[in-house]
Amino acid sequence: MAKSEEDPLSQSANEGIRGIDSTAALAAHLGLSRWTVSRVLNGHGGVSEKTVERVRSAMKESGFEPNLYARSLRGGRTRTIGVCIQEMDSPSLSRKVSRLQALFRDRDYHCLLELTNRNHSLEEQVLRHFLNLKVDGIVGIGTCLSPASALIGELKSSGISVILVDPETTLPFPTVEVDRSGATESMMNLLWTAGHRTFGFAGFDPDYAYSEKRLEGANRFLERRDGERVWSIYEPGTVKHDFTYGSRLAAQILKQKSMPSAVLAVNDRVAIGLVSELSRKGIKVPENLAVVGHDNLEVSSFFEPTLTTVDQNIRELMESVSTGLLEWIEEGQIPPRRVILPTELQVRQSHKRHP
Repeated sequence: MAKSEEDPLSQSANEGIRGIDSTAALAAHLGLSRWTVSRVLNGHGGVSEKTVERVRSAMKESGFEPNLYARSLRGGRTRTIGVCIQEMDSPSLSRKVSRLQALFRDRDYHCLLELTNRNHSLEEQVLRHFLNLKVDGIVGIGTCLSPASALIGELKSSGISVILVDPETTLPFPTVEVDRSGATESMMNLLWTAGHRTFGFAGFDPDYAYSEKRLEGANRFLERRDGERVWSIYEPGTVKHDFTYGSRLAAQILKQKSMPSAVLAVNDRVAIGLVSELSRKGIKVPENLAVVGHDNLEVSSFFEPTLTTVDQNIRELMESVSTGLLEWIEEGQIPPRRVILPTELQVRQSHKRHP
């Protein structure tokens, strides 16, 4: 007997599994109850691993995507994570997002990525959009959200899990941070051990939260030692810390009356821009001046001289974020309020002192 137009399998009978376009049709195709399939789609327990794999394989083969919005209205998980990031110009930020997305994908969660370009108003709009979509969790990377924002209360009362990565302000959510202050202190110690006693800082704007933390580490070190900060050169308000910025700062350095023994650059790109411009002006690194960076970009080990720098341990950082958020979502285990992860020095050639 011919199937009626209302039969959910009528299309799949003609086109095969590719025709599945509803939870009911998927359940019927697999010979399972709709309840069982719904539990798999919502990430609930009580279903055997073999059945879970059958459902997921059929979804993949058919291209079936559940209606996440409809599921959120019913109180089910959407298996989506909202990720809000200030910008993607920085290679280290791009690596963080890429790693985070891969970790969530491995657990069958999808990321909704939004860039805000350090626009406070836009960031609030994005976060409210995530709330309206009823995502399962939110990750804010480098958020500049104000502690006085009314959105703080909305996020806390929403029941949605929120973790922040390197926030610029102190906010009432679990955070995972890079130990930037400790990283600079360790770098200063390395330079000191190499024989450097006078220091310059390139690109550290004290009004920028990350720079402020790193300068705190430098100040702590200098307070304990008889070292000297010769100068700190930066362009106020500049947030694009790229090779060109390093080149511009080098031009300012060349105008200074005093030259330190070592320069700490705000990141690897600025350091490389500095070294390239100084080299063109006859100042060799590290023979005449040591220069170190931060971020351990791939290019830093191929540049000449190879760049001594700081590795943020992005893999460990993002694993801490994803594990903490998913344990919160799936098990109700709230992460620690603040986790500070250590960095690792990458000791190469550019910091060495020559007699």
